[in-house]
Amino acid sequence: MISNKNDQSSPIICCDLHTHTGFSDDCDVPADTMIQGAVKAGIKTLAITDHHDPGYPDPEFPFLLDIDSYYSFMKNAKYRYMDQIELLIGMEIGIMKGQYDKANEYINKYPFDVIIGSFHCMRNDDMYRFDFSKADTGFLLKDFYEYMYECLLEFDNFDIAGHFSIMDRYIGQICDYSQCMDTIDEILKLLIKKGKGIEINTSNFRYGTDSWLPRESILRRYVELGGKMLTFGSDAHSPEYYMYHFKDAVEFAKSLGFKYYCQFRARKPEFQLLP
Repeated sequence: MISNKNDQSSPIICCDLHTHTGFSDDCDVPADTMIQGAVKAGIKTLAITDHHDPGYPDPEFPFLLDIDSYYSFMKNAKYRYMDQIELLIGMEIGIMKGQYDKANEYINKYPFDVIIGSFHCMRNDDMYRFDFSKADTGFLLKDFYEYMYECLLEFDNFDIAGHFSIMDRYIGQICDYSQCMDTIDEILKLLIKKGKGIEINTSNFRYGTDSWLPRESILRRYVELGGKMLTFGSDAHSPEYYMYHFKDAVEFAKSLGFKYYCQFRARKPEFQLLP
């Protein structure tokens, strides 16, 4: 059963490694307000991972991070808040074919703590604005995961695979993945081989699909294939969603066979026992 609120009296991971601030085009909350909210929420370690999606096909919301202003703010904030919370400087990079050099330019410019690699687009299509009512969902899912696999063969400058089954959120339902599970298997094997982690992203519970990202079958398969590198991320764009459903996420991870979770510092994973 999924609880609606975090129960702070129960074991919970106080480390949220996927969050956003006003430096992201889809977040209106100033970074200081987000950090202060994290302190009030009892977070011990917070990774801010604002969006940078080179090639994003929406001129109104291009998701291009002002990297110099962002890094300068974060470096200063780490010092200002050091007695209240540990801040990790991160970024969520949108992975797209033809944009690898631009992605690497941003990632390599500063010494980040953690980089999340995510897919928000397929080729030149923005999945958030895509009209799924006119699409063959089975074919589209197969095409999306084949595209993801092709990209991950070529690009690996990230640490964590973000919200793996995000297509469920975009489509608005738990879809039939039977046509693409072979490809997903290959993606998981590739992530494990390249030493990349996977996150339990809890944001679907606030978007109405009431499911984990990735869905249970994918996470279970990741464990079966030998995957061990797990992080937890709320994908919060406002303070009330920090550590959203983390108590349930911890129990879920343990039920799948995970024994550890990871924090990242200087892009190096540090394994911690699950509570």
